[in-house]
Amino acid sequence: MDASEDVIPHIYYLAAVVALLPLFLKMRSTIRARHESLLRVASLLLVMAFLVLASAAPQSITLINRTTGVTNIAAPWVYSLLTAFSACCLLMLTAWRDGATASAGRVMRWVIAVYSLVIVALWVLFALGDPAVERLRDFDTYYADEPYLREMITLYIVAHTVANTVNFVLLWSWERRVRRVDAWLRTGLLLMGTGYIATLAFNGFKLTAVVGRWSGHDLDWLSTQAAPLAGAIGSILVGAGFLVPHAGQAAYEFWRAALRHRRLLPLCRLLKEHVPAGPSTLVGKPDIHTSLTIREKEIRDSLYTLAPYLDHELHRRARRAALDPDPVLGESLGRRLTPREAEGVAGAVAVSAAIAARAEDPGRGAEWRSPDSLLRDVEAVSGALRRPSIVEAVRRSAAARSESTPAAWNDTPAP
Repeated sequence: MDASEDVIPHIYYLAAVVALLPLFLKMRSTIRARHESLLRVASLLLVMAFLVLASAAPQSITLINRTTGVTNIAAPWVYSLLTAFSACCLLMLTAWRDGATASAGRVMRWVIAVYSLVIVALWVLFALGDPAVERLRDFDTYYADEPYLREMITLYIVAHTVANTVNFVLLWSWERRVRRVDAWLRTGLLLMGTGYIATLAFNGFKLTAVVGRWSGHDLDWLSTQAAPLAGAIGSILVGAGFLVPHAGQAAYEFWRAALRHRRLLPLCRLLKEHVPAGPSTLVGKPDIHTSLTIREKEIRDSLYTLAPYLDHELHRRARRAALDPDPVLGESLGRRLTPREAEGVAGAVAVSAAIAARAEDPGRGAEWRSPDSLLRDVEAVSGALRRPSIVEAVRRSAAARSESTPAAWNDTPAP
């Protein structure tokens, strides 16, 4: 419960905010799925981490002691919170790994029973001891030789060490199983595992300082400076480990949707200008995923409207010209196009020609053919529209190609 105020000011409060951050970010989904045991345990763990860190700061310790009027009562209070946090870590990992199985239920009940007894023992030992001198930063080492208080201090350190050791072993075995399955979950587990290593260092520093007092050595700096820093770092890493699998995946999906939304803009803008799909009935500002769905629907509807004017033979010749350009076209392109780029350019040529054909003869009753096989990759088509000079060069080359091109050409759309 000692603080490293000389090392990092307000480090406990900073770590407390970081520990509670995942709960705020997942508040909506947590409320929706509040009946799920895993979410309840994870939420309780984050709240306990916040309470431990917020209560362990020297200012908070002073406030607790002054409010209750009991000298050093903040000590068993913080130790109890830390013990409850250790139990919550074990409960969370058990529920996360094993789900709602009978064996998991038995393990969780044992954890609750054992750590509840530890908390009761902490308060009993504090009541039997005599902590007459208020200590805000060095309670552990100052009372390391006092009867009952010595046992209380040792008990909370051992209980916390056992929980963190078990958690680290569980995380290590789990990380090996998900190593090639879920990158975000693995990253979260690695962060949590590193956090538990830092927390074990916290326990090691505390215990070393206490044992040093027993043997007549002054190693108080391990308890008052090194331990709080390790504990705060561990709490931040554990909180980040909870956050990464959820927030990381969400950020990745957001980025993918935003990138595709942006890449489809040239094609969407061209079709809206010449073949509008009709106004959207959506009310309010949509999120990026909804915006992407709307954009894809508008492009699909406009292409289906444009379908009777799409020249599949022109598309075939344009693709062939892009894949195997003549010297003039090769000089214009500057390099050979990949099969996907060639498909995109051929699609852009076909769409541009269809728009022009529709403008010249809006009522033409050509045979309707689905544009799906011709424009299977609208993102590549949209990307090609960003380079109109290349699209125009391929169009001219395709128009110059003779209809008597040998049948040896492979007309199957490139992958």
